Amino acid sequence: MATTYTSSAKKSTVGEFFEGLATFWRRRWLLKYFIQRQVTRSYKRSYLGVSWILLSPMIWVFFLALIFSEAVGIRTRDILDHPNLNFGLYLYCGLLPFLAFSEAMSKGMNSIRGSSGLVQKVVFPMEILPFTNTIASMIDKFFGVGALLIVVLLFGRDLHWTALMLPFVVLLQVLFILGLSYFMAVLGTYLPDLGEIMRPFIRGMFFLTPIIWTPDRLPERIRWVVDYNPLAYLVNAYRETVLFGNLPGGLSTLYFTLFSLALFVAGFALFNRVKGGLADRL
Repeated sequence: MATTYTSSAKKSTVGEFFEGLATFWRRRWLLKYFIQRQVTRSYKRSYLGVSWILLSPMIWVFFLALIFSEAVGIRTRDILDHPNLNFGLYLYCGLLPFLAFSEAMSKGMNSIRGSSGLVQKVVFPMEILPFTNTIASMIDKFFGVGALLIVVLLFGRDLHWTALMLPFVVLLQVLFILGLSYFMAVLGTYLPDLGEIMRPFIRGMFFLTPIIWTPDRLPERIRWVVDYNPLAYLVNAYRETVLFGNLPGGLSTLYFTLFSLALFVAGFALFNRVKGGLADRL
């Protein structure tokens, strides 16, 4: 009897997983509407409208690059093997994937609670809420990548062919962020105080990831801080492809791909397993 029950439970979980994936295709018009609304919401009342999605990150990265340039004279750090690299560009490359991670954690926790009116009052495919939050956030960050490439050229640096690999890195990042978002959507619905718990964790991850410091300054005995940190892979991949003209390590890319895929499958399966009871927790 126990074996039969386990088998049917597994089939049910697999069925729910693929049924959830099929929802994205059946409700693609709804996905498009929600993503568009998420992207344009912040710029609706401005004169330049959605143009700010590129202008805002371009202004930010330009001033970071200017501040940490020889023109202003704030060259606080040298990068190993790249002493002439602008530290502002180096910093911005690290900030982009971290900000996507931070937004995924914050928006994921509130994706169900923040849409309680939809979830409780109408029959609504809840799985699209974390998905649209993630995609809208990544669209914003994708324009941030475009701004980075423009400012790299403005500061007289060459664009390497390896920058063509960045969309592949972003695709892996989307998979990683989606997995996090679905986990956080479930935990945030069941644990209302999760936001207070996660806030110091996110801040801690900022300092444990080589964003404002360079990995070569890390003592060998605590090298695991970088080796087992998925954010460190993304930060390094952005820098290698855009600034240094190198491809990310093959083995580390394989590990990150498998980890991101497993995270997405586990997070999406968990969400689909418990989504029927989420509305009751609001």
